Order: sequence, then C-alpha cells, then structure tokens
Amino acid sequence: MSEGEKKPSFKVVDRRRFTDEGDEREGPDVPRADPVRVEPGRIEPAPAAAAPASMASPSSMASSAAPAREPPEAPRPKAKAVKTASGLTFSMFVQSLAQQALMQMGLIPWPHGQRELALEQARDTIDILELLKTKTEGNLEPDENELLGAAVTELKMSFVEVQQAIARSRAGVRPPGPIGPPGGPR
Repeated sequence: MSEGEKKPSFKVVDRRRFTDEGDEREGPDVPRADPVRVEPGRIEPAPAAAAPASMASPSSMASSAAPAREPPEAPRPKAKAVKTASGLTFSMFVQSLAQQALMQMGLIPWPHGQRELALEQARDTIDILELLKTKTEGNLEPDENELLGAAVTELKMSFVEVQQAIARSRAGVRPPGPIGPPGGPR
C-alpha cells in the first residue's frame, strides 16, 4: 500500500449487557429490553399440543427471561400428566425403561419369549433412570417422583440380587430364594 491510501478500519463495539465483573453496563450502545409485566390472573396455560418438546421447565424458562428483581411467581395449579402426540406420558416412559432393565437382568422374558442376561445394558438403563431422577428433581409431580424413585431403588436391589445369584451359581451354591441361576432351575 502506498502512503496515500488509508488502511481499511473498523470499529469494535461491545454490546454485551454486563461487564466482565458482572456489573450491568450503562451507556447509549447497550440495548435495553423493557420489562414485561403480566398480571397473575391473566396467565392462561398453553394447550398441550402447542407445548415445546424441550426438557426445560416453564418456571426455569420464566426465571431466565425475567429480571431477578421480580417477585416469585404464584404456585401453579396441579398439572395433568403431559402426553405426547403418541400418548406417551413420563410415567409410561419410566415404566418402559424399568421393564427394559428387568428384561436385561433376565428377570422377565423378552418379547420373543426367551430370558437373556445383558448385565452391562441393565446397569446402563438403571444409570439412565438415576440420571433422570437427578436431573428432574423438583420438576416432577409427586406421583411421578415417587414412581421414579421406587423404580431406581427396586432395580438396584434386583441388580445386586442377580449378581449375587450368578456368583453363587458359579460357586455351586443353591440360592436361598426364588431367584435362581439365569435360565431357571437346574
């Protein structure tokens, strides 16, 4: 470039709302969103078919969108079980995973009628249910929470019993109860 030509220049404008220290910025370049005020009696729930399929709860979405200075929202009325387009509810989903874990442990037969052991998959399915329990804590209805907690507890106990039964069968010791070696009595 010759000295007569100017270098192209550009201006960098920081439009973030907060500084690196977490303080709110002041100035004309900072976009301001006017707070939305909604009267508690005027909120109407959206129909279940129009609800988004995300896992975020309505209260967590509302708290992230609203400023922290707003008063806490009023308690929600008891919600009915949310069904998907196929009619699946959260309770049905938990029961399906629990049944899958029981099949993987060989405690109930697979749909083809055979009992097969898949202990690693059973452990993974139980871990998935435990993860669901942890991640949905506080967002479930009481009956859903109770179902999920009971399913995780019962499946863990069954998993330990199956492992002990396998260890006893390898050692040649007869099990004390109804759970015998995989494949039934010998």
